[in-house]
Amino acid sequence: MNKCFICKSESIKVILDLGQSPVANNLEMNLEESLEAKKYPLELSKCVDGCSHIQIGNIVNQEEIFSDYFYMPSVSKTLTNHLEEISSDINDKFKINNDSFIVDIGSNDGTFLNSVKDYTNNILGIDPAKNLSDLANKKGVKTINDFFTNSLSKEIKDNYGEADFIVSTNTFAHTPEVKDFAEGLKTLISDQGVIIIEIHYLGSMVSDNSFDTIYHEHFSYWSLENLDELFKNYDLEIFDAKILPVHHGQLRIYLSKSGNYKVNDSFKKLLKNEIEEDLIGKKLTSFCNKVKEIKKDILNLFKEIADSNKKIYGYGAPAKASTLINFIGSKNLINIYDKSKLKQGKYIPGTSLIIKDPIEIINDNPDYIFLFAWNFTEEIIKELKVNYNYKGKIIIPIPELKVIEIL
Repeated sequence: MNKCFICKSESIKVILDLGQSPVANNLEMNLEESLEAKKYPLELSKCVDGCSHIQIGNIVNQEEIFSDYFYMPSVSKTLTNHLEEISSDINDKFKINNDSFIVDIGSNDGTFLNSVKDYTNNILGIDPAKNLSDLANKKGVKTINDFFTNSLSKEIKDNYGEADFIVSTNTFAHTPEVKDFAEGLKTLISDQGVIIIEIHYLGSMVSDNSFDTIYHEHFSYWSLENLDELFKNYDLEIFDAKILPVHHGQLRIYLSKSGNYKVNDSFKKLLKNEIEEDLIGKKLTSFCNKVKEIKKDILNLFKEIADSNKKIYGYGAPAKASTLINFIGSKNLINIYDKSKLKQGKYIPGTSLIIKDPIEIINDNPDYIFLFAWNFTEEIIKELKVNYNYKGKIIIPIPELKVIEIL
């Protein structure tokens, strides 16, 4: 039986069952491997008798998920701009000196740390994906190919000193070893240092019906209340928090060792709203019921389109595309487009959908394009118009299913 990552209670209850799904980012090289990809139960669970933490129901080995990874933020202009904004935000709020030591946990291809070079060259990335770590190192962004642990943080502290700033964007939810990660943050950060963590926010997932962000690499689904309780146990204090528009509502928190900074009103307000809205109670239950309705609506739309002999292609092959495709089925989709050269020519795991260069939209001329990367709708529609002269219909599945026409 799985235990709660935080309180270790065994009272873990499944609250949403999304069926069987492969590891989302493990894109397969050929059709046979894709169709035979191992599938695991994909379930959202809640700690019901302990701390009310929300987490994945079936734990897949991290090595299987992260050793070779195909997601890169540099492919998206929106994400690149966002990561560059973090470095300017740190400098504006706290000032980065020439010798400030900045560590990025889950540094991917080095996009964020590359932007930090405008302020300091004293940088270090940490990432478990060898392909991405190698890529970052070739770019001149020093990167350790490993998982972040308290043991590793001690080694970094001994070899490089304490960190003035630690940044972790969309990686804190990527470990079941929550306590060891938090301990590592405490070990590595300096007495006056600042930690900036960005995560997919439970509140946004619930409000936007974005159940496709549930996949095996997202081990935890964090509320601000649960984050606050966790970090207090490690003498770390959240002193500011805000919701960002990127990734359809992402939570950014600022932490330091307790008592270093005045706790901001924005943090207090967000925490108060969670409690008043009963985020991890009634609101979460309503979300789980809504997911079933969305699946039904999408399948009804697919049937209407199939009956009219129209073609549907997909656009965007992020991890959440795998969740959605394996949940609703792939038989109504022909293929899927994505700008990432790392992904092109590979298959969405568990399906026969091959990932193609978007330039092929011109020849394929789809009647409908289903946006799996729906959180970048504006960016993608602009590209479809300008780069591929696309005229047709766009299906946006979430937050609410809708179809728009590009003329």
